[in-house]
Amino acid sequence: MTKKDKISQQEEFFTIKPSARHILTIGRDLIKDNNTALLELVKNSYDADATHVDIEFSAIKKDEGIEICIRDNGEGMDYNTVTTVWMVPSTPYKQERIKSENKKRLLQGRKGIGRYAASILGDRLFLETTKKKETTTLSLDWKEFERKKYLDEVSILIQKKQTEKKPGTVIKIIGDKNELFEWDKLQIDKLKKDLRRLISPVYDKDAKSDFEIQVKFQDFPVEEYKNQVIKIEPFPILDVFDYRIYGEISDTGDAELIFENGLTNTPPEKIKKFNILFKDGAKRCGKLKIDFKIYDLDTASISYLAERVGKKLGDAKSNEKLGKAEVKNLLKEICGIAVYRGGFRIRPHGDPGYDWLMLDRRRVQRPGVRVGSDRVSGFIEIEPEETSHLVEKANREGLKENKYYDGLVQSAIRALLEAENRRYQFKIKTGRERSQKNLVGKLDQLFDFSDVTQNIDKKLTDRDVPAPERKKIVDLIDAKVEESNKVIEDIKRIIAIYQGQATLGKITRVVLHEGRNPLSYFQNQIPLMENWCRKLKENFDQKILDLFIEGVGTMKKQTQSLVDLFHKITPLAAQRKPAPVVISLKKLLEEIINVFAVEFKEKEINVKLDCDEQIKITAWPEDFRQTFINLLDNSLYWLSNNKDKKKEISITVNVSEGELKIIYRDNGPGIEEKFIKDELIFEPGFTTKPDGTGLGLAIAGEAMERNNGKLIAVYSEEGALFEINLPLSVEK
Repeated sequence: MTKKDKISQQEEFFTIKPSARHILTIGRDLIKDNNTALLELVKNSYDADATHVDIEFSAIKKDEGIEICIRDNGEGMDYNTVTTVWMVPSTPYKQERIKSENKKRLLQGRKGIGRYAASILGDRLFLETTKKKETTTLSLDWKEFERKKYLDEVSILIQKKQTEKKPGTVIKIIGDKNELFEWDKLQIDKLKKDLRRLISPVYDKDAKSDFEIQVKFQDFPVEEYKNQVIKIEPFPILDVFDYRIYGEISDTGDAELIFENGLTNTPPEKIKKFNILFKDGAKRCGKLKIDFKIYDLDTASISYLAERVGKKLGDAKSNEKLGKAEVKNLLKEICGIAVYRGGFRIRPHGDPGYDWLMLDRRRVQRPGVRVGSDRVSGFIEIEPEETSHLVEKANREGLKENKYYDGLVQSAIRALLEAENRRYQFKIKTGRERSQKNLVGKLDQLFDFSDVTQNIDKKLTDRDVPAPERKKIVDLIDAKVEESNKVIEDIKRIIAIYQGQATLGKITRVVLHEGRNPLSYFQNQIPLMENWCRKLKENFDQKILDLFIEGVGTMKKQTQSLVDLFHKITPLAAQRKPAPVVISLKKLLEEIINVFAVEFKEKEINVKLDCDEQIKITAWPEDFRQTFINLLDNSLYWLSNNKDKKKEISITVNVSEGELKIIYRDNGPGIEEKFIKDELIFEPGFTTKPDGTGLGLAIAGEAMERNNGKLIAVYSEEGALFEINLPLSVEK
């Protein structure tokens, strides 16, 4: 055996020996900035059941360095806790306790590394903590962790003594001149904002916080803060707002919310309880408490807001109102959706520019309906990690983006959608937003000059213009109108094609779902068949031939399923609008229902069609496909997660008194009556789906109008209900 062989077989047990610099890695190198480090120390004071914490800044000698002192009146630590917990990185101590000793606060520091963030603030740290008349002290020189090679080479002196001091903890951090100059006015301003946003806005405005923060400046070189004492208070959830939605979402996804319109004197509206549907595998993330306030930022709205904010926050002595610019600045400070746990904010959720809900992206698609991150101020209170599964990242940069985080995002968007829809309804009714409904129908009004023609003819008559001359002028106008109407008809045909293709997008899911299995089969089967061919070529084997024949048969079936799939969707991809044709209504409806047949079966949705086979109508089949694909797609969405009752869709066709009536209904959650009365559901962009486009019902309504019909939504407590009324052109 060679020497190399002996070495390759050598076995020993090793333990991980941390580098001394590891402490700086999980502290200074992991933390984002100075403010984050201070917030971690404040959270530790909160966890210690402190009711008061002071942060004091002072300069050393003649601006040669900085001292930051964090002092609290919490429970403090005894010698054993300092040596076995404080000195142990990543200790599970707080994870095991979950809540504080006396006040039963939800513990904020769960990673066991927050105290090491202090290394970013200065090179030296002094700890003095008192509990039960025992004071424990230690000092750290963070540079030692750079000078030494391994962690066990850094010695730290810890002392204890009996004392009469009150319980509490004092941490002093000493930095050099460079660290002093980092704390300029801009940095301190940002610290104040971060501390104000650290504490949760009180959901119950009559409740009082039992945790206070003060920032003191002792002979500090920043002139604006020299010898100042500032009491930190959370940003007020303003009593003035344009719109507000608040309430709770249970751990089963049941939302009980209240909507308020701050622009009217109407009482708050209690929204009908609903269950939030999740997509893409998102999971429920425990109980949520939400409070979102929305602001319109147009000039008129800002002026009115300035007037109301001024009354609340203006100078009480002079009774001066705040200006529009001041109100905009105030909104910049408070806007954003923050996340709180146990009364403390989880950064950076809610920071300016951190649009974790992608609100600005949503608003680009429908600016009149959706609200951006600069128009909403609010918070979400979440439960502990053990029940919510919402886990904070080790670097304190928000929550881990897992399936529970997706559930949080989708819950927040769904709640916000309720407020957006009611805001949009109000803006349409009051003329603040122009209705986009039936724009195609409004094209006909562009060149309706009948009134103009009559007025011109009258004026010409009054001026004694001869009849032949008057007729020439009127004929010129009529000719221009006729020419323009031809252009309008071309536009209508093009719009109809685009609407059909937009509806085609609705069944992309169907294509992916039904097409995936055949393609997967081909991908796996073809290599096998190639292998069988090679073997048969080399040596005939009846078993292999039987396998080959069986595979060809299965492939034929899979190919046919793809042919059928494309046959379903081909009519929607038409590049030009054909002439209307006589069609069997029942056959057409069966074809449309069959588009979703696989999904209906998988989701156990029973579809009933009651239509006389003899009914024939003259119409555009593509328009009926658009209408019913949109209706069926909506029902499929709302019925998918309904596990409490049998899921049903019914389509009934009746003929009476010269009219064809189609009744469409499902037994899902239905549509709110107020949105039906205002016909808001037919407004392009209006949707109750968090990821919906709001085009489906608008397209369906216009498709029926092209066939001289009318799509009507009818309120029902038992699900969605629609009527389609068409003129009778029936042959039996």
